[in-house]
Amino acid sequence: MAWAADGDELLPESEFPHTMSSNLFLSDGTVVGRALTQFGDTADGFTASLTVYLPTTCPEEVLEHHLRHYAVEFRNWITAAAAAGA
Repeated sequence: MAWAADGDELLPESEFPHTMSSNLFLSDGTVVGRALTQFGDTADGFTASLTVYLPTTCPEEVLEHHLRHYAVEFRNWITAAAAAGA
């Protein structure tokens, strides 16, 4: 989380207390991007801010793959939370 601590994208902890960050890297360990996800509870459920940093030279299919990954991952989390009554 240290790399995101002073980022403009980091939202107020009072509204977004659940924050995760990670590096995106190649199989050889080279960092090629970063992700910052922030969540906060609301009266009706939750709100989220999802930020991904990729190089401008990154192929379009890499971005599309990551967007599909987010869609599946967060759908699974939301479905599991709803089933658990959380």
